[in-house]
Amino acid sequence: MHMTDSSTQHITDDNRCTKKGWSMNCWIAAALAFAAVILFSLFARQAWEDYYITFRSSQNLVEGHGLVYQTGEHVHTFTSPLGVLVPALGYWLTGDAGGALWVLRIMGAAGLAGAMLLMGKYAQDYAMSGTAIWVILILGVLDVKTIGFSSNGMETGLLVFFTAFVWREFNRPSDARWMPLALGYAGLMWTRPDTCVLIIAMMSGVWLFSDGTNKRPWRTSLLKAAMVGGLLYAPWFFGAWHYYGSPVPQTILAKAGLTPEGFSFARIALAPLRCLVEPTALDGLSAPAYFYASAWPRDLLDLCRFLARGAAFLWLIPVLPRPARAASFAVLIGGVYLHQIMPYPWYFAPWTLLAACAWAGVIETTSRHALTWVRSTGRIGLTVAAILSLSLLAMGAYTARQQQTIVEDQGRLRIGQWLKTNAGPADTVFLESLGYMGYFSGLKMLDFPGLCAPSVSSLVHSGQRSYAEIIAALKPNWVVIRPNEYYDQHLNENNGLKNYKLVWTSDVRAQIKAVSFLPGRGALEADAVYFVFHRNE
Repeated sequence: MHMTDSSTQHITDDNRCTKKGWSMNCWIAAALAFAAVILFSLFARQAWEDYYITFRSSQNLVEGHGLVYQTGEHVHTFTSPLGVLVPALGYWLTGDAGGALWVLRIMGAAGLAGAMLLMGKYAQDYAMSGTAIWVILILGVLDVKTIGFSSNGMETGLLVFFTAFVWREFNRPSDARWMPLALGYAGLMWTRPDTCVLIIAMMSGVWLFSDGTNKRPWRTSLLKAAMVGGLLYAPWFFGAWHYYGSPVPQTILAKAGLTPEGFSFARIALAPLRCLVEPTALDGLSAPAYFYASAWPRDLLDLCRFLARGAAFLWLIPVLPRPARAASFAVLIGGVYLHQIMPYPWYFAPWTLLAACAWAGVIETTSRHALTWVRSTGRIGLTVAAILSLSLLAMGAYTARQQQTIVEDQGRLRIGQWLKTNAGPADTVFLESLGYMGYFSGLKMLDFPGLCAPSVSSLVHSGQRSYAEIIAALKPNWVVIRPNEYYDQHLNENNGLKNYKLVWTSDVRAQIKAVSFLPGRGALEADAVYFVFHRNE
C-alpha cells in the first residue's frame, strides 16, 4: 500500500551520488551482520540446548528412520520446518553434527545480511537519511539475542530475513506485489507456523497508517498473496497432518499447557496497558536473554525497557512517518501476543527488527525537523547505543562460550553420555532438559512438559502438572532433575521419588564460580547441578 506524506518522497535519478552512498551503507551493514554471526559462532562455539532436540529428528531423517525424535514414534517434536530440514541438509552434505550446525549458522548469517539489504531498500524507498540504516542495524539486527540465536542452532536468522522481506513488500512505494508477498508469507510459515500472528501484525500496522489510497487493489493483492502463500505452505501442513496425525507441532501443544493465566478476552484487552506500565514479556525485546535470572545492571535493563515500551507506543505520535507508526503498532500487537504465551529468547527477533524500524522513524524525524544541537545530541545518543549494543554482544558471546564449556560440555553432555553407558537401551528418562541428554543418550525421553512425549503433555493438560504425579503415572527408569525442581516440587516431602535412588550428582558450580567476570551468571547457575535418580527394580 502506498504510504505518501512529506517524509516519503522518493530519491530521484539526479541523486546518483546519494544512491551510491546508500548502496555502500547497505553493503557495509550487511557485511557487519554476516560477520557478527560468524565471529560469534567461532568464539562462543555454542550449540543451543534446543538445537539437539531438533537435530535428533534431522539425523534420523537422513539415516532413514523418518523425521522423528524416537524411532517408530511419529511425534512432531520440532516447531520450525526449516529449522529441522536445513540441519538435515547439512548432515546429509557433511555427515557430521558439527557440519550440520555450521550449515545452519551460515544460512542464518546470510539471512541477517539479506535482511539488512532489504531494510536499506526500505529506508531508501522513503528517502530516509543514511543514519536509518545504522539505527536498524544497531537496534534491530546486532541485538545480542538475534545474533546469538542465529549462531547457536536456532532458525532466527531465517526468521529475520523473511520478516524484512515481507515488511519491505508491505511498504513499497507502489502497490504491494502479491507474488513476492506470497513467497514471504510462505517463508515465514515454513520458518515458524506462529508467524501468522506476525503477518497480521505487520499488515494491520500498514493498513491503519496508510494514506487511504489504492485500498481496493491492495486488498486484492493481499487476497492473492494469502491464497498463493497458503498453497506454498500446504505441502508441509497436510504432509505433517498425514505423517504425525496433526498439523499442530507437539511442541506447541505441550507448551500450551503451561500458559501462565490461560487465554481470555480480558487478558488480551488489558495487555496493551500492562505492556506500558507493568513488567511483561515485551520488556525482553531489547534485553539480554534470561535477563530476569541474572544480575544485569539496573540502568541497562531500564534502558532496554524504555526502548521496548517506547517502540510499542510510538504510533501515537502523529508527526512520525507512516511506516514508523505502522512498525510501532505491529510491535504493540506483538507485545500483546507475547503476553499470552511463554516466550523464549529466540521468539523476539522479528519484533525487535520492527521496533528498530519504529525508532529509525524517530531519529529520521528528529534529524529533519529539530535544531542543530538536538540533531547533535541524537548522534551522540546513537553512538552510545552502538557502544552499548556492541558491548552487550561481546558480553553475550563471552557468556555463551562459558555456558558451552562449563554447563554443556562438562555438564549436560556428560550426563547424556553417562546415561548411554549405564542405562539399558529400552530404558526411559524423565527430565526437563531434553536437548543434550536426549541426543547424547539416545534413550526414550519423557520430558516435561512433553515436547517429545504426548504421554506427558496429556497428563499436564488433564491437570496432573506435578513431577510426582507424572513420575507415578509413567514410572520412568531414570529421573534427571535440578535441585530447585527437586525442592520446589516437594519430591522429598511427598515421597515422589520413594522408589528411586540417587546414583549420581553432576555439579559444575565450582567451575562457574571460578570465572570472576560472568554476565548472566544466574542463567548458568540454574543449570549447574543435576541429580540422577534410578528406579529400584
